[in-house]
Amino acid sequence: MYKIVITSLFALAFSACSNIKITAAMCNKIEADPNAQIPQECRDYDKEKAAKAFDKVVDDKKVSDKDLEFNREK
Repeated sequence: MYKIVITSLFALAFSACSNIKITAAMCNKIEADPNAQIPQECRDYDKEKAAKAFDKVVDDKKVSDKDLEFNREK
């Protein structure tokens, strides 16, 4: 019984290693190391596009009464 539990915990612990996602903070650390191999996610990362997506401002659309038109059927 203990062998099954230990084997299951061991497999569970090492299966989580494949689910790591690279973030922008990791890319900055990787780029700082001159001997590091840069992953594809960091090569595709563009700081300007990320800032544009993060700081995206949504304009509120103002609707006036003359834009609204109601038709009442009798």
